Amino acid sequence: MIVFKTKSQLRAETEKQVKLFLKKGGSIEVAKPRKAPKQIMRAKTSRGFVSGTSGFANGFPRKTLA
Repeated sequence: MIVFKTKSQLRAETEKQVKLFLKKGGSIEVAKPRKAPKQIMRAKTSRGFVSGTSGFANGFPRKTLA
């Protein structure tokens, strides 16, 4: 059997449970939520990813004449 409760019913029930918990000596502590580390997009700087060479002579300095 599934029982559906309204938000107000759930709120009242939760309030009762919290009061009982505090009466028994429990304590409630508000902790700051941990933030996930921000992801930063960085360009690849190794020689295999040289841009602007249009696919020619990747990995070689641009001023080299062969």
